[in-house]
Amino acid sequence: MARVHVAVSDLIFSSRIAAEARAAGAEVSWVRSQSACDDWDAQSPHLLIVDLNSTSVDPLAVIRRARLLQTPPKIIAFLSHVQRDLAQQAAETGADAVLPRSAFVIQLPELLRGIK
Repeated sequence: MARVHVAVSDLIFSSRIAAEARAAGAEVSWVRSQSACDDWDAQSPHLLIVDLNSTSVDPLAVIRRARLLQTPPKIIAFLSHVQRDLAQQAAETGADAVLPRSAFVIQLPELLRGIK
């Protein structure tokens, strides 16, 4: 079963992501603190979804941590479309895709279908 780790602090938005992930047959884990990344070596995610505006974690630190894994996950980050500097920082940090929130919502089912 594919493992999806989600670093999103907005509860309504995280519920939507969880529902889509479960519909795709994935196991969902929440990254609600930096310490949640500590067990990733044993439970490495296949996909990491990061809200770059998350208030519960440092999103760029979460991306950096995921890149250190022996088998790094695919990393999808999203943010407000006007935050170009933050989007560039996330890409430079190691996000595979950085999407505006609206595009992320539209593409989410397809992004989840592609993980294994």
